[in-house]
This record gives sequence, structure tokens and C-alpha cells, in this order.
Amino acid sequence: MTATDRPTRGNAAERAPGGRDLAERLAVAYGAGWIALFAMVSACALLPCARWIAQHALALDLHAHIRPAPPAAISTFRSLLITNLRATAWPLVPGVLGAERSRFSRWLVHSAVLISVAVNLLPVGAALGVYRSELVPYLPHLPLELYAITAGPATWLLIARGRCSGRQLPLVALSISVALAGAAFLETWAVPQR
Repeated sequence: MTATDRPTRGNAAERAPGGRDLAERLAVAYGAGWIALFAMVSACALLPCARWIAQHALALDLHAHIRPAPPAAISTFRSLLITNLRATAWPLVPGVLGAERSRFSRWLVHSAVLISVAVNLLPVGAALGVYRSELVPYLPHLPLELYAITAGPATWLLIARGRCSGRQLPLVALSISVALAGAAFLETWAVPQR
């Protein structure tokens, strides 16, 4: 076998990561999500202009009182799970469809992912910054939901860079689904009820 006949392995940056490497990258994205969330909370808590933006741009009624959640029901759980799966796991779909192969589709998905992360994080960060500890009892699901919010986009970025293989996508999809099922359970049955 000559040097030209041997299969090339490429360097580590060109190969898809193993399970442990993927988990580490998702953990980094999760940490970045917490940092972004705390930055938004701090901005809304400390800056009057950020409160104004939260009230007008994000339509948060800053003068309303927080009300208890409606009575828990399996339909609420199902609705939360389906809504959150659509909102957070969609970045896996372009990876399954091979959108990373086209420069235009990559750019389009990157843009949609940025908008999706902002749409999912901004209202939560703004509400926490405005209502602070009053809102905390209503957010036991936040750590699990934040994982899903960050895991989908992070996985897309890994796919676009050739750092996540197609056989790893079902595992990521399963982890997002399990996290969101736990989040929907907590949001349905572990928040203050009427």
C-alpha cells in the first residue's frame, strides 16, 4: 500500500466528534445560554431604557400582577411539549435535510437560528429582569428548557461545520425531547396553581 492508497483521516478539527466531544460542546452552548440569559436579566433589572424596551418591544406588561398558573392538566403538558419541541428542536431538521451543503441555505439557517434563540431567550430574560424573585416560582422548568433552546442551535452549528455526524442527531433529538418533557411536566404541575 502506497501513501496515496492509504485512507486519510484528516485532523481532529475535520472529523465529527465522538459522543463525549459532542456532549462537551452542548455543555458549552448551555453555559453560553445561561450567560446570555443573565446578561439580559441584568440589563432589564439595572437599565431604565431596557425596561422600556421590554415593555414596548417585547410587550411585557410591567404593571400587571403575576397570576397563578391554570389548573394542571395532561392537555397543558401535551401542548407545552409540542410547542416547545417545535420552537427549539427545529434546527435539527435542516441538518437531516443536508442544508449545510449549500452556502445560501447555511446562511439562511444561521440567520433563522439567531432569530430563534433571541425570540426564545429575550422574553424570559426581560421578564426575570423586571419581575425578579416574584417570577422564580413559575420557572422551575427553565434549566431544562434552556438546554433545549441551546442544544438545537449548537447542534446545527456543529453540523454546518462538519463536527456532528448524522448518526448523532437522533441522540441529540432524544436529549432535547427528554429535557422538554421534564420541562413541560414541571411547568404544568410544579408551579403555583390557582
